[in-house]
Order: sequence, then structure tokens, then C-alpha cells
Amino acid sequence: MRRRELLFGMAALSAACGPRRLPPPPPAPRVVAAAELIPPDLDVIARLDMAKMKAALGGLTPQLLSREVLARGNADGEEPEELVVESLLEADVVYLGYRPSSLFLPLDRVLALQGRFSPITKTPPGFLGGIDLGADVRYWDRQRTKPLARSASARLYAAGDRVRAFVSEAELDAVERALDRLGEPRSLSAPEEGALSLAARPRLLGKLVSGTLRELLEDSRSLELVIDLESDMASLRASLQTSSPEHAERLASAGRAVVQAALGERAKRAEMRAVESRVSFTLRLPREELAALLPRGTVPPP
Repeated sequence: MRRRELLFGMAALSAACGPRRLPPPPPAPRVVAAAELIPPDLDVIARLDMAKMKAALGGLTPQLLSREVLARGNADGEEPEELVVESLLEADVVYLGYRPSSLFLPLDRVLALQGRFSPITKTPPGFLGGIDLGADVRYWDRQRTKPLARSASARLYAAGDRVRAFVSEAELDAVERALDRLGEPRSLSAPEEGALSLAARPRLLGKLVSGTLRELLEDSRSLELVIDLESDMASLRASLQTSSPEHAERLASAGRAVVQAALGERAKRAEMRAVESRVSFTLRLPREELAALLPRGTVPPP
């Protein structure tokens, strides 16, 4: 009896110490759209339709437009990276997710581009050898000879010739998590319309004001903005979701006074109203006047 128990014990110990089968690798990330690479922890997500912008801003060459977009979205003041400029020139749609500075310029950021890009057949200059994640998704880490600026690109992702993303260092883990959760609903997403659209957390606007309006903004849920450009005019539509119709009415009432003070005579072209639990705002102006009203870095110049 003791011998049988001893044999069973030895067999169990041998099985426990023997080679184990490794679990299957995680499924490869199947990236369909550039917006999927924007992680949910960022406070602002802007979407830029490059085709519409190039048509509306015909006075600027595509190269100047691309550099201006980058210069206005760089809180560190460094020169734009050439690979980013080249990618912007080939992009149809640009998404920029970021955490803003006190001047609303991007600090930590993800710049994701969608279009038809020249295939990356070798390691890009300034980066290290690529890592293949499967499903035609790869990434390259930045070669570091000195500490990177906070908003600089620490990693380049590519999904075939359709999607590219430039990720700052603080957002690397967040993008990896976003790749693991492809297809899940997002709490913040820029509207898929207009030449420029934006989604942001309302508490950011609360930093610009004080008193009751600040409290109402900080207690709101989401803010969306869409800008359409014509040859010489621009229209702005904003929507702010609140917690209740009462909250929306109070916010619209407080907002009208701020709009009047900020716009002066231009306020006649604006409308703000509460619709159930949502506050809507519309404004139509000559393009250069609208650009002057928005924080630097929000929209390219006229």
C-alpha cells in the first residue's frame, strides 16, 4: 500500500515538474481605422479631414499646411519630424488625441493618420528595428541619443499601408491596451464630419471661466465641436451633453452671457439653446475671425 502511494506521489511530482504546454499567443490586433489607436485616457480628440482642409486652404501648399498643423500642435516648440510631415502629406484623415497644457497645446499625445502610405520596407531613420504584432501591424521604437521631449514621437505604429500612428512616451502603455481592446465602445470620440471636429472633456473649458459656469461645465459629460470651412466663411457647431434638462437650461443661460461678452457684435451670428439635456451652440463667421477666437493649436490658420 505504501509502495503504491509512493509511486502515485512520484508520478504526480514528475507531471508537475515536467514540461508544460505554453498558452497560445494573444490574437493579432486587426486595426481597421486610425481612430482605434487613440487611447481613452486622453482629454481631447481632434479629427482633421485633410482633403477638405487642402481644398479650403488653397493658398497654402500641402507641405506648409502639414508643418503648420504640427507646429500648432507642439507644446515643446521643436521642429516637426520629417517622417511625420511626409505621412501627413499622404493622409486623408488625421486624428490627434492629447492631454493639453495650460495653453491647450498637446503634451502627451497620439497622432494617428489614415490614408494610403508608401510601404515601410526598412527601419525608418531615427528608429530601431521593427516588432511584428501580426495582422500586418508593426511598430518601431525611437532611437534615443538624448532624452525625448514630452510630446515627441517615442514609437511609430503602422498597420499595412492604411494607418500610421506616432505615440509620445507617456502614451505607449495606453496604446498597447487600446490594441488589446479593439472594437470596444469609447467614451470620447470626435464626430466623423466637418473639416475639423473635436471631442473634449468639458472640465477643460471650466478652466477658462469661474463661478457658477465653471461648476456647470465641470459637472457636464461630454463636449463635441464641428467646424466646416468654405472659401471665405466658417461655421462652428458645438454640443455639450449634461446630466439633466435643468442642468442644460442653467448652462445655456450662463453661456449666453459669456458669448455676448466674448463676441460683442459677432454674438448676433451665434445661437445657444438647451434641447432636453443637451446645450447646442452655432456660429457662422468669416474664416479669419473664427480662427482668431479659438485657442492657438485648435485649428490651422486661414
